[in-house]
Amino acid sequence: MSCCDLAAAGQLGKAGIMASDCEPALNQAEGRNPTLERYLGALREAKNDSEQFAALLLVTKAVKAGDIDAKTRRRIFDAVGFTFPNRLLTTKEAPDGCPDHVLRALGVALLACFCSDPELAVHPQVLNKIPILSTFLTARGDPDDAARRSMIDDTYQCLTAVAGTPRGPRHLIAGGTVSALCQAYLGHGYGFDQALALLVGLLAAAETQCWKEAEPDLLAVLRGLSEDFQKAEDASKFELCQLLPLFLPPTTVPPECYRDLQAGLARILGSKLSSWQRNPALKLAARLAHACGSDWIPAGSSGSKFLALLVNLACVEVRLALEETGTEVKEDVVTACYALMELGIQECTRCEQSLLKEPQKVQLVSVMKEAIGAVIHYLLQVGSEKQKEPFVFASVRILGAWLAEETSSLRKEVCQLLPFLVRYAKTLYEEAEEANDLTQQVANLAISPTTPGPTWPGDALRLLLPGWCHLTVEDGPREILIKEGAPSLLCKYFLQQWELTSPGHDTSVLPDSVEIGLQTCCHIFLNLVVTAPGLIKRDACFTSLMNTLMTSLPALVQQQGRLLLAANVATLGLLMARLLSTSPALQGTPASRGFFAAAILFLSQSHVARATPGSDQAVLALSPEYEGIWADLQELWFLGMQAFTGCVPLLPWLAP
Repeated sequence: MSCCDLAAAGQLGKAGIMASDCEPALNQAEGRNPTLERYLGALREAKNDSEQFAALLLVTKAVKAGDIDAKTRRRIFDAVGFTFPNRLLTTKEAPDGCPDHVLRALGVALLACFCSDPELAVHPQVLNKIPILSTFLTARGDPDDAARRSMIDDTYQCLTAVAGTPRGPRHLIAGGTVSALCQAYLGHGYGFDQALALLVGLLAAAETQCWKEAEPDLLAVLRGLSEDFQKAEDASKFELCQLLPLFLPPTTVPPECYRDLQAGLARILGSKLSSWQRNPALKLAARLAHACGSDWIPAGSSGSKFLALLVNLACVEVRLALEETGTEVKEDVVTACYALMELGIQECTRCEQSLLKEPQKVQLVSVMKEAIGAVIHYLLQVGSEKQKEPFVFASVRILGAWLAEETSSLRKEVCQLLPFLVRYAKTLYEEAEEANDLTQQVANLAISPTTPGPTWPGDALRLLLPGWCHLTVEDGPREILIKEGAPSLLCKYFLQQWELTSPGHDTSVLPDSVEIGLQTCCHIFLNLVVTAPGLIKRDACFTSLMNTLMTSLPALVQQQGRLLLAANVATLGLLMARLLSTSPALQGTPASRGFFAAAILFLSQSHVARATPGSDQAVLALSPEYEGIWADLQELWFLGMQAFTGCVPLLPWLAP
């Protein structure tokens, strides 16, 4: 033993640690480690506190010097228990001649030994030490002190063992470990690399809880990692590429990190790299694109070139992965590339403040068209056994984003795929309806497209609505959609979505896209009313839809902030009423009278008489509520007026 160890043994009584804290319960047996057995025997035969403490020091050193099996570890625990390490960790009086951390180091060493047993790692006597252990990570002291370093290593061993249990991450987060790990890493003291490794594990296991408990500290780590990423000139930049996505917050990335992250990615992706070096960079860029859109990319020539590079690389990866049938697809990489393609689609269709110049847009549309062709090729090969896989959903998502903006190209291929898309959307909808899980399916749309997980798949139908809205205008695609039963599916979907937004339901958990989806459904139905009136008359689902529109509009027109949806419902209802005028539901029933009264209210309140300054004459002007959204509203309003006029001679009770 060292002089410090002897002093500690001689002064053990001053620390309040009594011989009764340990209960010898060990027996010699053949085949056991002779050295460890000798120390355990000394512990068993100790006559006073000093001898007992000295024996424990030797046992601890023997444990740290080599591996021990589970049976021996349990025998040590049976002999020592938790009482002795508990007092070592909490004592305030160190023996004379000993640094104050020696007793704590011994206590942590014993806990580290015990935590190697998964059952002991979740023992309440270990879990209640988490706050104390977390403080050891940031305690000040001599960085070259071997005992202190050993204590830090043992502390990480304890915390890592707890983290490896099913409920361990939750206990560590509640015990303040995340903040302590962040501070230990930022301090770059001894063991800071272990702090980062443990942080990565906790974020992977419980990201939301980590950010909720320690957001300021985690953001500080993100800033530090971003700076390191921007400065890195060696292989560490590729390692940081893999780490950084884990440290991006679930909400908004701090703008002060944009420059460093973009500069680091630009240097990597602008070089000739192997796939293992490039793929993490693409995944990091995809996470940033999902979280920040294009805000993290600087304006100007450098930013536009970087964005064009990102989208081109993503399209190449998608084609390489999907065009060859039978090749293994790296789904995480391709899904990340989909997110970058979505960013490209958004920027190519942006009219104002786009990062891209017109020639760049033309070039990117061309390469994205080829990549979308590869996506269609892949989806045509998907069998029913794969339809629930997240990657299929991600592929449908990017196709939906493309069809929302472009349906004229790849028309033949899209028409060939339409039957699959209808069946796929119908399958997911019916399974969610059967499981009574439609609300969760809606919420799943907010999940990052770059990180598919067990909560997918989500609401595929809403992703396809904008594209189907365009396609129902064209004869060929519309006939395919009708043949495959899309109108009936859309009616069911609309009625279910409407129910989610009705009074009595918690609308706070619903994304804004729910109302947008309802509006898009109305646009599709409007297209069908105009182009396929016979379908409206003969399909019973539209009778149900008409009943819902009639009962819903009176309350809808009174609600603030929902005028655009009210315009869609009123106009669609008026056009359908003209086709279904012989229906009993429209023969002056209370529902029909309420609907037309609400429709008249919508049409009549759009304009007001406004006084002209300096004149006694009034002029016709838009009412304030309509004026702000008239660009989106006016076509519906004029179409509604026309439809209303057509209803008057068809419904005799309406004119009075």
